Amino acid sequence: KRGLAMRILTTVFFAASLGLGLAAMSASGPAGAQEVHSSGKECNNKFGASGKLQREEYIYFETDSAAIAPEYLDKIERVYERATGQHMQQICLFGKASKKGNAAYNAELARKRSEAVARAFKKLGWPASKIAIEPEGEPMGWIAESLTWDSKEDRRVRIRLSM
Repeated sequence: KRGLAMRILTTVFFAASLGLGLAAMSASGPAGAQEVHSSGKECNNKFGASGKLQREEYIYFETDSAAIAPEYLDKIERVYERATGQHMQQICLFGKASKKGNAAYNAELARKRSEAVARAFKKLGWPASKIAIEPEGEPMGWIAESLTWDSKEDRRVRIRLSM
């Protein structure tokens, strides 16, 4: 029994640490990498450029919703001001949905969330031609499925500024 318990504990620890490592890699990305979005636009991912691009921002959503909660409108405005003040060339939006529901529906919901955030930036004056949208859909892999179902982290849009 003790051997089985140790193997289970080791597997859970490995899965959790692997999941955290993958999340950290996807959040930061390699320096100077290009991400091509399904919209055909590229997000120039130059982290570390004078410290301007180190921070990503997140807008979180309620389950099964693409409506931006009022408390996030100030954050979008601050990101807009930072983007214009630092002469960014692009705002990249990565939408995500939890595993609740089917994969096709979640991919559509992730896209709708990104589009909602894009509309908020456009309303502030950011040009539509300088917004790249990439719906990430739901978390992938057996590890993510076993560790999350409807977590807040999986119901979001990640905002990245691009030079």
